Amino acid sequence: MSAPGLSLTLRITLVTVAVIAVFFLITATLLERAFRENAEDAVMTRLEAQLLLLMGVVEVSGPHEVRLPELLPEARLSLPAGGLYARILDRDGETLWRSPSALGVALGDWRERQMFQHEMTVRWELPEQSFPLTFQVLEDREAYIAQIDRYRRTLWGALALLTALLMAAQALALGLWGLRPLRRVRADLEALRLGENRRLEGRYPREIGMLTDSINALLEFERERLQRQGNALADLAHSLKTPLSALRLAVDRGVGERSDMRLQIERMQEMIEHELNQAQRLGPSPFQAPLVLAPVIERTCAALQRVADHHGVVLETVLQPECTLRIDTGALFELLGNVLDNALRHARSRVRVTLGCGAKNLVLCVDDDGPGIPEAEREQVLQRGTRRDTRVGGQGLGLHIVLTLVRDHGGELSIEHAPELGGARIRMMFPGD
Repeated sequence: MSAPGLSLTLRITLVTVAVIAVFFLITATLLERAFRENAEDAVMTRLEAQLLLLMGVVEVSGPHEVRLPELLPEARLSLPAGGLYARILDRDGETLWRSPSALGVALGDWRERQMFQHEMTVRWELPEQSFPLTFQVLEDREAYIAQIDRYRRTLWGALALLTALLMAAQALALGLWGLRPLRRVRADLEALRLGENRRLEGRYPREIGMLTDSINALLEFERERLQRQGNALADLAHSLKTPLSALRLAVDRGVGERSDMRLQIERMQEMIEHELNQAQRLGPSPFQAPLVLAPVIERTCAALQRVADHHGVVLETVLQPECTLRIDTGALFELLGNVLDNALRHARSRVRVTLGCGAKNLVLCVDDDGPGIPEAEREQVLQRGTRRDTRVGGQGLGLHIVLTLVRDHGGELSIEHAPELGGARIRMMFPGD
């Protein structure tokens, strides 16, 4: 018994958690970035407005004479270390005015990286002259950072709460509704095991319906196999009654030729083999994997090499290596064994097995250089119990078994003239995978 893997519920939960976590992480990052950019734009817009207000209240008498009212348009400009600082420069970069808030504050060259900064140079026009003036405004980042921190705490707290709610909803939906079809399948399988049902019935989701359809197909296949085996055993018991009665009578009376007794034994042996083969023959299983044919054909030919040597026949193969067919190995052995047995017995010196396949079909041929089979007799030799070669024992079941096997696997069998060897060709064609 294989070790159980992760439960389906746990797998879905882990995947959902990972997806939601990644989604919220990306969402939070994008939202925070957007808020940060908007906040920075708002600060720069506010600084620009402060510069325009300063320009509106400044009184300029000359290139080096500027004066601003004691009551400035922004109260923070009048408070020492108020966080908002301003100054006015002349064309040479000399400070003409600085806000009271800048007194005692080390602002260096007024280009602090830790502060927001904005400046504007305008050409001031007087009746007699014009000259440039530069207005600069700086604002520290404390309020901005505090605003970003408040937004981040609110954002991540809300997303964490939303994540918890989504996970709870997902767990409820998965447990109460999502996995209900699987629980129903489990109950149906238990009823099937107890014999209460013969197949899985009910309306299942599409994905589970494909599984239940495959299980039903397997059940039908196994049920037909068991039915055929039961029928074969019943037929075998019925078929053996007559030869067993004849043998028992001969033994009890002490009469009968050995040849007659051997004939009855051979008949029983062939009946047993035929009925067992019939019991096992039901075509490929619905879950039969494609079988690579070339290696199996090579092994079969190797197993029959002694028979070929006994008849003085060269057994050769011409096989396309990539050909596959949905067939059981045992069925392929039986199919080839019967065909090759006939070919080796009737060939003069050569038997050839060829295999080829394409997109639509697969063709397996067995050619010999024997006398061949007349066209008028080809249908007849495929019938059960028909034998052309009366020199050896048998009931004429070989080619009939082959025909049944080929048809069970969706193929067609035909007897033709071998174009190169000149004898008979047994041609078996199967639909491609």
